[in-house]
Amino acid sequence: MSAYQETKIHGTPAFPYIVYGAKLPEHTSGVALHWHDEMEIIYVREGVVSVSVRNTEYTVSAGDIILIHPQAIHAIKQHGNHSAFYFNILFRFSALESGSEDICRKKYLEPIYTRKILMPELIRSGHPLYSDIAPIIQKLLIDPHYQRFHDEMLIKSRLFEMLYHIFRFCEQADKNSAYEDIVYEKLKVSLQYLEKNYAEHITVEKIASVSNYSESHFSKLFHQLTGESFTQYLKKYRLEAAANRILNEKTKISEIAVACGFSNLSYFSRAFFDRFQVTPSEYRKIGIRREQNRKLMRQREKDQGIIP
Repeated sequence: MSAYQETKIHGTPAFPYIVYGAKLPEHTSGVALHWHDEMEIIYVREGVVSVSVRNTEYTVSAGDIILIHPQAIHAIKQHGNHSAFYFNILFRFSALESGSEDICRKKYLEPIYTRKILMPELIRSGHPLYSDIAPIIQKLLIDPHYQRFHDEMLIKSRLFEMLYHIFRFCEQADKNSAYEDIVYEKLKVSLQYLEKNYAEHITVEKIASVSNYSESHFSKLFHQLTGESFTQYLKKYRLEAAANRILNEKTKISEIAVACGFSNLSYFSRAFFDRFQVTPSEYRKIGIRREQNRKLMRQREKDQGIIP
């Protein structure tokens, strides 16, 4: 699974900007809790999806926009039985900076990055900011790969224009926000511990101690962040890790189950079916067929000259 803290650069080191598109549940079952240095914009083209930012879960419908601060914990998941097609625009502020003495960096980008000022998160069509940034986002989605000589300049100008409008609706962080930042930084330590040790026996007491919280206080904060108990979340995380390995490895399913923390194979099979509505072996077969179909589609597009 992807690390909770993503360290890879989205885009290129010279121009850290990229656009992704995804369909739920066709391409992915969702994106687990994670954070990264990039500011992220989620734009839903079709359907409905659930997006969690820190301890707030949003139901995001077609046309809606989510703005996510750099380093903010967030997740994306299927909303009930709804399908969705959405875009992620990710960029590092370094793509917009011209040096440490850059006035735009000091006055605007740094305060957003450090959460001294807070962006609005959910932007719907009725929000006064929507009419200003939605057209810019649409333009950024037209040609996400910036293949022409001057595209980086055009993208950079559009990002600046978008941030200009966003900044007008930012608010100064208060003491409560500063306290929340401390809490979430400590919870990140526990999430990183979970990522590295999820296959081991982890008690609530142990994971709480990693963040220097009491068991009861940690359980309350963790539920606020995820909407689940730690035990429920650990089980789901292990199942997602197992599903990812089943799709991408040829290792025996029984070995994957044990490696992901399930010593009882019958329990693993039941839990996997409850989570994905198919058996582990069926899940692997579906993944193989899906990959074969993708290769056929890509070859067909190459043959037709649609892609190089």
